[in-house]
Amino acid sequence: MKKLLLLLSITLLLAACRTAKVGKPSQDEVAVTFLHLNDVYEISPLDNGKIGGMARVATVRQQLLKENPNTITVLSGDFLSPSVTGTLRYEGKGIKGRQMVDVMNAVGIDWVCFGNHEFDLDEKDLQERINESKFEWLNTNAMEKINGNLVPFGKIVNGTKVPFPKIQIFSFKTPKGEEVKIGMFGIVLPSNPKEYVWYDDFFESAKKAYETLKPQCDFVVGLTHINKVDDITLAGMLPEVKLIMGGHDHENMKEKIGNVIMAKADANAKTAYIHRIVYNKANSKITIESELRKIDNTIPDNTEAALVVKKWEDIADASFKAIGIDKNEVITDLKEPLDGHEATVRNQQCAMGNMIAKAMTLATPDATDCAFFNGGSIRIDDIVSGKMTQLDVLRVLPFGGKLIEVKMRGRLLERILETGFQNKGSGGYLQWDKISYEATKKEWRINGKQLDVNQEYNVVTSDFLLTGKERNLDFFVKTNPDIISVTDSFPESDVRNDIRKAVIAYLKKN
Repeated sequence: MKKLLLLLSITLLLAACRTAKVGKPSQDEVAVTFLHLNDVYEISPLDNGKIGGMARVATVRQQLLKENPNTITVLSGDFLSPSVTGTLRYEGKGIKGRQMVDVMNAVGIDWVCFGNHEFDLDEKDLQERINESKFEWLNTNAMEKINGNLVPFGKIVNGTKVPFPKIQIFSFKTPKGEEVKIGMFGIVLPSNPKEYVWYDDFFESAKKAYETLKPQCDFVVGLTHINKVDDITLAGMLPEVKLIMGGHDHENMKEKIGNVIMAKADANAKTAYIHRIVYNKANSKITIESELRKIDNTIPDNTEAALVVKKWEDIADASFKAIGIDKNEVITDLKEPLDGHEATVRNQQCAMGNMIAKAMTLATPDATDCAFFNGGSIRIDDIVSGKMTQLDVLRVLPFGGKLIEVKMRGRLLERILETGFQNKGSGGYLQWDKISYEATKKEWRINGKQLDVNQEYNVVTSDFLLTGKERNLDFFVKTNPDIISVTDSFPESDVRNDIRKAVIAYLKKN
């Protein structure tokens, strides 16, 4: 009997603990929920409708609002570009992220920070997207250059430009009526240099923002669009920040650095993080529970958001027809699926990357020693199987871009390949053709032969890579002394003018 009573007591105690954990806050507590997304380029579900989908995110948001009205939905950068729909035209001009803003408005996004891909757009188009947005923008470290002056980015409302805040303070009340203030900053990495953008150092900007917020707030959180290693460094610099809601990396992660929680969801809304925070005003105690919620076909669509998604799917279909692209035209019937998930193309040599690199080689009539391109240019984040269509190719490579032929010395080629290898996990990881690496010997081979640093090699690559804008490849530019010649001008009908045309030509032959 004593054992039974002891067991019953323990059971009741555990139940009480669970109730306290998920129940209503005490008179001294405030509960706040952050629904956190990052790097969303697709409005529709992926993997044949199984995962992702912004209309499902809208449903999750509504559920969280019912659970806790103090719910804030944030997106940590990268949403205006790239996507196939964004490359199309509607009402006489490029869509360029208009579909994303429209859908995000329908979902009910509350706050965003800039991602590097927002600056894929030119200044005029970016301003139009900003003006169309119903959500708020938090921007701590990027400034707009206008006529030689640095001014804050902002939204034009009734003819007046309203600057984006560098910091934001949210205010909530405990049941006793005491105010709880949460501060937030939002930073972006300077990986997309444009003439109209100036970037302040994001570490210093975050530090200044925190120092401004700390005396005004009970605690501070951050929205960031920087690399994981920099998020970790930032957490070490600002050990009293409670939560960093990150972006830029496309795979979900959660790290605890001291007392700082740093989290990122999977790209394209395949998952979302739900951060449930309870703050006790009386003793300054804070608890944070971070749940990674899978967004899949078990979640019904929100009706309003689904209608907006469908609208843009129909617009995209009409735009394809208008430019003479039959999105359903079958190019080839794949014998094996091509895995285009970012976790694959950014981490290892894969069939999809190899296929594209072989297409680059085939498109080059002169003898080519090897081909390579950045895995981050593959944006489909999905598997292509069975009958592959023109639309599939556009989804795989929405950026397009020209192929170029570069004659270079072997020492530069070796440096490029080593850097690409070190870029594993990021978009700067290289996919290639006619290249291999023997890890035991730490030896690169080109066309089966050991790479000779003193030999000259004919390489085909993408025009983007030669800008030096890819991660850690800033040395790969036309002015590099180890580049002997560059061929980047071709007849109008040449498939080298667009990598997607080269891929389609390759697939039709194979």
